[in-house]
Amino acid sequence: MKIREMLDRRSVLEAESKTLLGKDAFTLEEENRANEIANEMQQLDAQIRAAQVRERFASNAAVAKTVQESRDTAERAEEWRASKEYREQFIGYLKGGRAPEQRELISTASSSILIPKVYEDSILGYIDANTVVRNLADIRTGVQGYPTLRYNRMKSADYTSAWTQPDTGTTAATTADPAFQEVPLSPIPCLPKTQVGQQLIRQANFDIETEVMDHLQRQLAKNLEWGYVGGSGTNEPTGIFTTQTYNATTNPIGIVSATSAGTTRAAAITAGATVAKLSEMRYTKLPAAYWGSSAWILPQDTYAAIAGLVVNGVPIFVPSADAAMVGAAPFTLMGLPVYVTEYLPAHVATATTGKNTIAVLGNIRDGFSVREWGGVGLIRDEITAAASARVIFQAMAFANSAFTRVNALVQLQVTNA
Repeated sequence: MKIREMLDRRSVLEAESKTLLGKDAFTLEEENRANEIANEMQQLDAQIRAAQVRERFASNAAVAKTVQESRDTAERAEEWRASKEYREQFIGYLKGGRAPEQRELISTASSSILIPKVYEDSILGYIDANTVVRNLADIRTGVQGYPTLRYNRMKSADYTSAWTQPDTGTTAATTADPAFQEVPLSPIPCLPKTQVGQQLIRQANFDIETEVMDHLQRQLAKNLEWGYVGGSGTNEPTGIFTTQTYNATTNPIGIVSATSAGTTRAAAITAGATVAKLSEMRYTKLPAAYWGSSAWILPQDTYAAIAGLVVNGVPIFVPSADAAMVGAAPFTLMGLPVYVTEYLPAHVATATTGKNTIAVLGNIRDGFSVREWGGVGLIRDEITAAASARVIFQAMAFANSAFTRVNALVQLQVTNA
């Protein structure tokens, strides 16, 4: 008998028992019937409990089986992408042949083909070696689904420093409840592409496929890093130089302000790249709790201006001991490492209200997070540029970035005149 049937039978018996219990006196037959009902209900209760336990174990076993099957499928798909056979099929696909045989998780929509594992490892290795913010941020790769960043936005000063001795008259402790916050992240496509002539594909006496992959990996690294540095957060990832607005509760980021003499980027750098502003970032706005784990991120033009600061003919920041040559720019600034990026946000030239961030200081891993979804895909488009006998190769990656514990960061923001 199924659980549903047993429960229905018990409901019938329970209704009958209530009818009998409503009587003031029992006949001999009614008393016997009451005992039969009680015995049957007792048996049903034991059978229902046993059936529920069996269903629970069966459900757990089914979930475990599903999880294991998913892992096995992912492993088989990974092994397939790492195989020589898949790579040969992929190379044939680049030359105009049929797409690689699809196996389980390899299957993707819109005819996008996941690239062989050897190419993907090369791409990720190149990106690791040629990016700044991506390496310093809290990064998770191979993400699946719709992730949510969860973090505690409490500042270091918000935690209690009280230490009450147990042998004193009072043992009251100060409460410091965490202030949890969530930031949802959706995958944003990164779509670098290149065009190759049909003539080159057909007559090249060198490995044109490797050249295409090398070109796309460099473009992919450039695209991703620019998004993490200068993205506006509107239809692209949020960049770490995206100007933040201070709010003591929801967005307690450190902000050092300066006012430009004009609306150009050169004027903004002149106004912000001063010893006074840098010292305020380093020693006033950056919480002391982060002094040992922080670093500077500076665009190249900002760093050039800082390295050129001179007082009485003497550079304020002298070259460090690890400089390759005398007079070379140092890689520490006020005792903290400096990372220089070639990217910067689009300059806001609006008079009086336009603000631009020209430097960032802090614990980047605590204050900024990056998520990248698994698998780099590639599409071969022979139709769009067919009139000029060209083939478009388009890579496809998905990523996003966002601020988290911004109290670990300080931005140098310059307002236009």
